[in-house]
Amino acid sequence: MAPEKQSKQFRKLGPGQRVSRACLYCRQRKSRCDLDSGGNPGTPPCQRCIREGRECVLGSSNRGGRRIRKSKINHLESAQKPKPTQDPPSVSAYSDSHSLPPSRYSVTDIYASPTGNPPGSATADDDNNNNDNEDDAASTSDSAIDSGVPRNPSDAWQCLTGIAKRGSEAGHVPHSSQQLPHVAEDVYADATFQTAPRQSNSGIRGYQLVQNGAFDPELIFQLIKRYEENFHPYQPLVPRKYFDRAALDAFATNEKHLLTAVITIASKDLVDTPYIHEYCSKYMHQLISGIAAGADCDVEAVEALILLAEWEPQGLRPNIERVGRGEEDRAAWMHVGLALRSGYFLGLDRTSFRGDPSSEDCDARKRLAWTTCYISDRLISVRIGRAFWSRGPGPMTGFVSQDFPSLQPVNEGDEDYAKIIQATLDLTQLYGNVHEILYSGMRSSNQMMLMGDYIKYADDFRTAISRWNRNWGNLDCSPRIKTTLQMSYEYLRLYTNAFAFQAAISQAMVRKPKTGDQHSQREHLRATFSNVASMSDARFIYESLDAAKSYLDILVSAVNPEQHLRFMPLRFYLYSIYAAVFLYKARSFGVLSPVEEISVRELVSRTTEQLQRASAGPDDMGSRYARLLELLWNLHPSKAAVSPGTRRTNDKEIPMASLASSVPEQASIHFSPANDFSWLDLGAVGDYVSGDQMTAGLLGYDGLQDSSIYGGPVSQQLWQTPLWMNENMPNSVAHLPIAGGYPDADRICSENAGVKRQLPKSNRLPTRRDYSTLKLISLNDIKGRLALITGASGGIGSSCARQLAQRGVRLALTYSSNLTAITALVNELKGVDGTLRISIHQVDVGEADQIERMFSEIDQQHGERPDILVSNAGYGKRVPQVWDITLEEFDYTIQVNLRASFILVKGVVERMKSQKWGRIVFMSSIAGYGGGINGCHYAASKAGMTGMMRNLSTRLAEFNISVNDVSPAMIGDTGMIPSAAAIPEVAAGIPLGRLGVPEEVANVVTMLVTTGYMTGQSLLLAGGLK
Repeated sequence: MAPEKQSKQFRKLGPGQRVSRACLYCRQRKSRCDLDSGGNPGTPPCQRCIREGRECVLGSSNRGGRRIRKSKINHLESAQKPKPTQDPPSVSAYSDSHSLPPSRYSVTDIYASPTGNPPGSATADDDNNNNDNEDDAASTSDSAIDSGVPRNPSDAWQCLTGIAKRGSEAGHVPHSSQQLPHVAEDVYADATFQTAPRQSNSGIRGYQLVQNGAFDPELIFQLIKRYEENFHPYQPLVPRKYFDRAALDAFATNEKHLLTAVITIASKDLVDTPYIHEYCSKYMHQLISGIAAGADCDVEAVEALILLAEWEPQGLRPNIERVGRGEEDRAAWMHVGLALRSGYFLGLDRTSFRGDPSSEDCDARKRLAWTTCYISDRLISVRIGRAFWSRGPGPMTGFVSQDFPSLQPVNEGDEDYAKIIQATLDLTQLYGNVHEILYSGMRSSNQMMLMGDYIKYADDFRTAISRWNRNWGNLDCSPRIKTTLQMSYEYLRLYTNAFAFQAAISQAMVRKPKTGDQHSQREHLRATFSNVASMSDARFIYESLDAAKSYLDILVSAVNPEQHLRFMPLRFYLYSIYAAVFLYKARSFGVLSPVEEISVRELVSRTTEQLQRASAGPDDMGSRYARLLELLWNLHPSKAAVSPGTRRTNDKEIPMASLASSVPEQASIHFSPANDFSWLDLGAVGDYVSGDQMTAGLLGYDGLQDSSIYGGPVSQQLWQTPLWMNENMPNSVAHLPIAGGYPDADRICSENAGVKRQLPKSNRLPTRRDYSTLKLISLNDIKGRLALITGASGGIGSSCARQLAQRGVRLALTYSSNLTAITALVNELKGVDGTLRISIHQVDVGEADQIERMFSEIDQQHGERPDILVSNAGYGKRVPQVWDITLEEFDYTIQVNLRASFILVKGVVERMKSQKWGRIVFMSSIAGYGGGINGCHYAASKAGMTGMMRNLSTRLAEFNISVNDVSPAMIGDTGMIPSAAAIPEVAAGIPLGRLGVPEEVANVVTMLVTTGYMTGQSLLLAGGLK
């Protein structure tokens, strides 16, 4: 056989010729290299390299003849250098555009394109190091089939698969991308990609989000730098070399999981460019799924999962509730668990012991990754009350800062992250010990509480915590890092001492006589805690209160919400919520004095403001948990303290359906001896503020609260109003005086619902049945909702605005050109209620981009999307005959009347779905029934609205969204019919003998938005016309 003068080059094979060579990757794996299934048999890439996205390089033959030497290989390698390619179109990191430019790649190209091999992978220079056995493996398929005598089980398997493959490939050979799982193609199903020739890119050009045209390398690097500046200091896991622009290619090639996690976290609060986070999150989802499915990964995948668990970007969660309920902890729990299992598989746990013979640099990185796994496991288990994921060896060998060389400062002035991780590790071990001993389980913890065994443990832990503070409290580090250490220290104090507080409650309940009277039980508990100083656990109770208040004080006084709190790991948000809930429980038992309670309310109110300021949008974590605290403490947003002489009720901002839509998992140690929610169970807190826990939530300890601190008499207290009752609702029980802590009224009458319902007498507890009517009434209460009314400068639109404003609805009003009229309307409404929030927006609803701009303005001015949509703006030119209607007139009428309503619904429906509440009203016309004074173009647009309404009503009913339309006819004082004199021949034919007025249409609209049970209806308002 003539010697071959090629390594990466290849020759064209004739029919029936077999391939006696394999690619370097298949040769290394000792597996069959399938070069015959592509469109060009005998030439790379092979099927395995296509599937795994690798560069396919053929190895030379080592069998017989003269072998190729390195001098020739070097010559051939230089001939195969790839030509420079033009960069794909990209987007800027902080572009104002919310849509990506079309890419040159198809969806299948995104996933079928190979990526470059990591540095250090095999090349053609390694050919001479391959032995004959490896070459034999490359041609196993052919030899086994030709000889018919398998030499080993692998030969037999290759023989069978080869025969099957020959039979299946007799016909058309499919494209390689068609062999990939279809689930991958769904990841970017919402983007538009155009087909382009496949290019073999490496480095950052081969990174999926760059290769598919979504991002450009500069955007990726800007996100990396944003992460380095804002997020990295709190969890310094990313090797510092990757923050250099020159290392971007290596970062993308070697560590795609870590890179994707970094840019996903860095983009989570970029509200002006949400598509960036959406693309990052979708790719991150795909990578996490691959890890869970057993895909090859290294330590960088473990680091990526730990980073995600620290921040839990909202793009990774399937849905987001408007009120926080601790759902981030569940996601973090799963990510930490997956990281630990992956770490065990990679052998990271072996780095817990010094003396591992592996490379020192690699060992240091693995040790750091395993240490952060241990820390994250302990902290998430403490938060959710579950047992630790990791029961194997942790960093138990007394690691010090020298064990983490990658975290030590390089230049003068650098942060010494090695000492910070040592301080964090020491504190985390205390967290774990407290959790395992005091909060080990329901039965053992309860037994410890009743027997009093906890005291010696609690005292020892308090001593150890104080020792940690003496050792690390004055650590020389940046203010933001020192603040996080102080906050972690204060929360550990709270977590430890709160156990003794719970124990005191349990003991007090055991000592109470068994009378079966819940009211006397609560009185007994309040009497017990009225003099804390005389209790044996007084030191623990006082210290737990001090720790909770100290934590919140640090949060509101030492943390900048926009520059620091926004970027902190989620646990620091949740610690503040736990502290505020704990103070609420302490207040419920009467532990707080009147003066102290007022100061605590002030502190909690400032905490909610701090959380809101730290939020980039209404669905951000801070805003969601600020709402939870407002509902729990009955605070109004942006109010500092309770005014004398008043008792605030729940700020009705969140519908009950949203809160009750998810049922929380009860953690094993989230017990509460008083049979109400635990301060550690945020899901139960959400149930409490939503009214789901009737006996504990609505009729709990607040009913016994001393009202003298509010300036009112002790004998006349106010019943705590559930979330679903309006604090200003007339003729309701919201402000009825009570005797003995319970309502003392015979009945309530609701004019809104026309229902009379017996209230329970004061000698029994109200049941869920007693409140069912009130709950239904509240579902139709619209006070505090946000309504979008288009075409509101006059006529029907302005009348709707007046009526909804009278019911306390916030308004977003649009107008086309009449600024004078809309301004006069706003001044009129403000004159009636100066506190009403109203925004105006100039919009041509026929232009989609103007509608999108309007929604952006509403987001900025109101912080949320509308709860109520009244699509009133319309266009109608009176052209009765079809031969007079131009195509342009037809298109514009459809565009303004029908298309605009569709776009408006798209803009509001996601919020309505998430909160399980919404009202949509279209302004149709009698023309939609075939009548009216206008032509077919107008009739088609209005009939289309009615058809769309009926379809939407069936699709959205499951989300508690009602969709209806009003079809008015012959309404005066509007743009189409200014008065009866304008069309006397038509007006005279109205059976009622007059034109309608806009206020009558507004009456129907108000009825529809306050009657959630009506949906899918078209109401004809035509004075008797058919």
